[in-house]
Order: sequence, then structure tokens, then C-alpha cells
Amino acid sequence: MGRMFVDVEIAPALEGPWEPLTVLVDTGADDSILPRPFLKKLGIKPFAREPFELANGEVIRRDVGAAFLRLKGQIGLTRVLFGAARDAPILGVIALEELALEVDPKSGQLRKARRLLVSARRLTIGAEAF
Repeated sequence: MGRMFVDVEIAPALEGPWEPLTVLVDTGADDSILPRPFLKKLGIKPFAREPFELANGEVIRRDVGAAFLRLKGQIGLTRVLFGAARDAPILGVIALEELALEVDPKSGQLRKARRLLVSARRLTIGAEAF
């Protein structure tokens, strides 16, 4: 399928300001990684520092924040890692799911994903409701 790059818009809040960035879509990555200077310029601050395991087994620590993403008419709020100088900007699968997008395995392009919801109806067992 090859590499897929997309232009995504990122903002610290729903009302903006929105800034474009080209990122690699990586379905093997859970979280998204964005350049630290880019996030700082937008005023996005980290709320945690967490360990992450790389494909080679190495464990690294990265600051974590939250950003709004806009792509293909979809908007979502997602966790973002503050990338180090050598980290590539990546859009991970959690962000794709939050944007209701998925990679079409046949075309290799992004498409709108089918949203699934577990029943929201109350279960009743005897006289008790859950």
C-alpha cells in the first residue's frame, strides 16, 4: 500500500486558530505525534509525560497534550505526543477513529468509517435496572 501523507489542520480549541500540517498516516501507531515547536506555537501544553514503546522494543518518554484535528470534513479531539527533533509527524489510529475515518485496504485512501455503538438501552434483570 505504501506511505500515505495527509494534510490535517490542528487547533488548541474548537474555535481555532487552525494550522495546517502534513503528517504520515500510521495505522501501526496508537497515538499521534506532532512537532513540539508546532504545538508550542499553537499554545498547546502537555498534561502528562508517558513512556511509549517503539517497534524495536526501545522505550522512550514523550510529553502528551490534547489538540483538535480537522480532516476530510471531520473534527475530533485527540491526544498528541510532543515530538522530539527526529520524530516524524504521525497521525495514529486513535485520532483516525476519533475523526470517524479509516484506511480503505483496497484503495489505500482514507474513507469515512462506519460508527458502531453498543446498545445504549438499559438492561433490566428482575426489578433492578443497570
